Amino acid sequence: MKLGKNSKIIANHIDIHKSVEIGDNVQIHCDTIKIDEFSKIGNDVKINCKSFEAGSWLFMWDRVEVGRGGCTGPNSNVKIGNHVGIFEDTIINPSESVEIGDDVGIGGEVMIWTHGAWLDVTQGFPSDFGPVKIGNNVWLPARCIVLPNVTIGDDTVIGIGSIINRDLPSGCLAAGSPCKVIKENCYPKELNNKELQKKVLEITNNWCKLHKDKNIPEEVGVEYDNGEIILKEYDLNLNQTFTTKYNVIKKEMTGHDSILAEDLRDYLRREGIKIYTDKSFESIKPEWL
Repeated sequence: MKLGKNSKIIANHIDIHKSVEIGDNVQIHCDTIKIDEFSKIGNDVKINCKSFEAGSWLFMWDRVEVGRGGCTGPNSNVKIGNHVGIFEDTIINPSESVEIGDDVGIGGEVMIWTHGAWLDVTQGFPSDFGPVKIGNNVWLPARCIVLPNVTIGDDTVIGIGSIINRDLPSGCLAAGSPCKVIKENCYPKELNNKELQKKVLEITNNWCKLHKDKNIPEEVGVEYDNGEIILKEYDLNLNQTFTTKYNVIKKEMTGHDSILAEDLRDYLRREGIKIYTDKSFESIKPEWL
């Protein structure tokens, strides 16, 4: 594990994989913390709850806060699946349990609340306490607010800035304040071969447009065949062509491994095509950087 400057972990039970990177000024205070391989936590992050468990490839960016409002109770548990992104200034309040599934994206400045109370309930004022559960393959974009006692189903896309105060079914598109279902049973959508080819070629063509800024040789070739992107690199020194294949259906990468091959893998991630290997995602920087 790589621990940044002025960062501190206080816990009775610690299970953090050696590949995990934790940034500067991070404060973690839990009874139990477990973080799996290739996970990254940014700077100025605060995690304060009874237990915090995250799977592999967690990407938690700067100034995320897990805590606030009675976050040390018996149900103050946060469980996060694999391949989850949680972006800057998000607040996750675990007064009650919070469960986040695999392949979930949580945009910047999102708030997830498991409690809502301030005024005296004996005078008729409301209070609300309850868990939040977010399924697999969910996109919860910037400035959404999730209120207590909400379950969001799998394969769900939510509009930016929505307030989710009720359960949402799997496979839907929902948006609004309060959030309402706009389309049901629309995700995931299986593309036919022609649609898939068109989409993939559009992505690879856009990637090729970046080559000049990145000083990538013109000899690089990209093809598509039956669900696979085929990258061909010609090495002038060895007088040899190397091939890397990306299966966009199985999410697998095989063949030659190079800086250029990793750059394409990272670019595919921009379009949600995430191929996980034993390496962190990395791209070639433009020359002007």
